[in-house]
Amino acid sequence: MSTHLRTPRRLAALAVGLTALLAAPAGPALAAPQTAAAPAIHDVAAAPVVANPGNQVNFQWDPVRLQMTAAGGVTPYTWSASNLHLGTSINPSTGLISGALRGSGTRTVTVTAKDATGASASVSFTWRVIRDACPRC
Repeated sequence: MSTHLRTPRRLAALAVGLTALLAAPAGPALAAPQTAAAPAIHDVAAAPVVANPGNQVNFQWDPVRLQMTAAGGVTPYTWSASNLHLGTSINPSTGLISGALRGSGTRTVTVTAKDATGASASVSFTWRVIRDACPRC
């Protein structure tokens, strides 16, 4: 703050001005606008939540059926998945992951459900596929 604003006379004038401003009644220009009715509050559905199926372990060439589920949001859901093992896919309408597991290894799979309003939720889990010593025995 510069020194020319620190003089006692200027500080006293500032204090008197602030006191007058704070003591003045609020007129129509300063009052909060009045509305005829409160705005309508719309129910907003919570975003969907995808249930975690837990970590999965299967043998190579096993047929799999893993049903994904979700709650909340607005149905129907559209399902998608990333990093699925070769030979499996997810049904975008039902959320069922199915197929025959080809290859082996561990992957982190991410499944996403998108509801009718466009809100989405995801869950990730690991899926380990073990190479069977004798796949056709």
